[in-house]
Amino acid sequence: MSPTQPDAASRAIEPRQRLIGLAIIVGLALVVGLIVAALRPPAVTPGAPGTGPAGPAASTSATPTASIPQAAREKVWTSDMAATGKYALNGIVLPPGKSAPSTKKYVVKVETSVPQQADDVARQVHGILSDERSWVGYGKTNFELVAAEGTGVLTVYLASPKTSDKLCQPAKTEGKWSCRSGNNIVLNADRWLYMTPTYSDLGDYRAYMVNHEFGHALGLGHAKCPRKGAKAPVMMQQSISLDGCVPNAWPRTSD
Repeated sequence: MSPTQPDAASRAIEPRQRLIGLAIIVGLALVVGLIVAALRPPAVTPGAPGTGPAGPAASTSATPTASIPQAAREKVWTSDMAATGKYALNGIVLPPGKSAPSTKKYVVKVETSVPQQADDVARQVHGILSDERSWVGYGKTNFELVAAEGTGVLTVYLASPKTSDKLCQPAKTEGKWSCRSGNNIVLNADRWLYMTPTYSDLGDYRAYMVNHEFGHALGLGHAKCPRKGAKAPVMMQQSISLDGCVPNAWPRTSD
């Protein structure tokens, strides 16, 4: 055997060493990749509030619920959400949460550009209206979710800012506010997703939105803060200012 040539055993070991080295390199690359992915900030969704031109990404759940970034806690946020003028109607039906002498029927329609599902919004609205702290707690009127529009049936719209403005005319909602117009209850999608700085909890604010606009459907007008530090009446325009009151989402809790 020539002294300059490796023997058979050496030739067998060298490929194994190369394979082991390659496996180590691949393993390290995978670990680094996982670390980078974990540290990478989440993707963003155009039109949502944030510190730059785009805000937080929507949740991957069936009906995303937006987080409330600091920008929307400091001022009333208005987005560039598209106005399609097309809607998804609720498919579920739900009976009144409590017996009462009078029943108001309603449907829920969600504009197709709003990242919420009609049935999910309908369940939330119905849960609010069926709560003892809401109008049903007075024992005079209850609310039934039906699946078809018709005479005397209220229509709850969850709509983009531009569509909300159209539905609310002649009221001037400025792309920011919700309204009741005839048998239409129009909930501005930006308020549903991002509330206003007068509130700190999105669930409470949604309850306020629903209770306030249904209060108008029951024939009630706006109220004022009775005194500094008091719970705000639900018919007060709490989205704009609390005037010294504290936020309150329910009709009966301010009595």
